[in-house]
Amino acid sequence: MRPVIVLTAILSCAAVPALAQRASDISGLCGTSSPATWQGLREHFVGDWRVDHLSGYVHAGRMVIPMEPSPETETMSIWVLGEDLLLDHAEMTEPMAITLADEGRWVIEANHPEIPEPALTPDEAVLAWAGDCDQEDLPRLIGQSHVAMAGAVMDMTLRMLPVDMDTIYAILEIEGAAQGQYVVARRVVWLNRAGE
Repeated sequence: MRPVIVLTAILSCAAVPALAQRASDISGLCGTSSPATWQGLREHFVGDWRVDHLSGYVHAGRMVIPMEPSPETETMSIWVLGEDLLLDHAEMTEPMAITLADEGRWVIEANHPEIPEPALTPDEAVLAWAGDCDQEDLPRLIGQSHVAMAGAVMDMTLRMLPVDMDTIYAILEIEGAAQGQYVVARRVVWLNRAGE
């Protein structure tokens, strides 16, 4: 039970974003999903980003613990070092390398009757922020790292979908075995450029 409480506390550490964004017919990022285009775009994402955590859940064994949106806001930084785009946060042990995702379409599926629906799915976020654009036509980014908690090393994955130059929809996932029990936690995260 303790790793679940620790995991819930770690994931519950930022605020609910203002979801009322300006609506546009189509995002300026639509059609920029190729590696060559991303190379030219990535430096535009350098800087500090405000992190807002929406709802999510922790699934440990047969137990599902819903997570409410967090009332606090954090900041993370993105910068370019050589060929790498790196993301850093005060609680990370080392920066996370961010690359273009080589995955199929992102879909959030709840395969457990007690797992709550996400605040927004990737396609809903694209429709609300990027307008008439398909998620696979936007640069979809992924970063992977590890986090130590409750005496175990867990895998952390951050899937990011920039919907415009100042707004990134993301799905944070932490999973692994802790005290003999498989634990997975997921929640929707928004990154907004600091100062916007």
